[in-house]
Amino acid sequence: MMKTTDDAQGLPHEFFVDTWTVYKKIVQSNFMFHQAIYRTVDHLLQKRDSAPFSLLDLGCGDTENIHPLLLRRNVAHYVGVDLSEVALKLAAERLHNLRLKVELEVDDMVDFLERDDPQNFDVIFSGFALHHLSTTDKQRFLMAVKKRLTPEGEFILVDVFRDEGQDLPDYLDAYCGKMANEWKTLTEEEMDYAITHVREFDMPETLKTLEILASKAGLKRCETIEQQTWHRLIRIT
Repeated sequence: MMKTTDDAQGLPHEFFVDTWTVYKKIVQSNFMFHQAIYRTVDHLLQKRDSAPFSLLDLGCGDTENIHPLLLRRNVAHYVGVDLSEVALKLAAERLHNLRLKVELEVDDMVDFLERDDPQNFDVIFSGFALHHLSTTDKQRFLMAVKKRLTPEGEFILVDVFRDEGQDLPDYLDAYCGKMANEWKTLTEEEMDYAITHVREFDMPETLKTLEILASKAGLKRCETIEQQTWHRLIRIT
């Protein structure tokens, strides 16, 4: 079953196309280590295959990266949340043949988590989205995640993190410098767009800060499963 809910928060078509075209090229070139990281996400989800489970995907985009995992794993109910109505229309086209309950909702991921909703999830997943939130909103996010997990549930987080002792300006200089030196498949215009996006919207925390925020939210354990430079896969329970 497919349900798509739209609201006024959907992003303009031009914004999505411009951003997503560049992002897909970055993913295809594996600059952010999507291939290795999502293989490991698949292994984590495989451990739940003995029984059907529910999965909430926050900042799901067009679901290109999570789709192969949904085909293989024993997911009974998938909910994807994203601000872009255009992205979710593409996601609906991609997921419509899956033999599981699928819901796609246009919403801010913190607002979605904080809804007065009795539904909890066995797995909450977010890929490269949390670093766009302020520290205050990350705290809200994690507190809401805690409330929306089932008793044996887990939060699987894929995101970028600053090194310990590295302030945000130094991180941005280092990350953007690596982009400029190594992301050679991007055109000059695409590179300028990508670097501008990172400098304007990226606010990653250190792992220690994330652990403090998670502890304040009542989450007990942050376990780094995989690390590729500043990119980490973390399991939080």
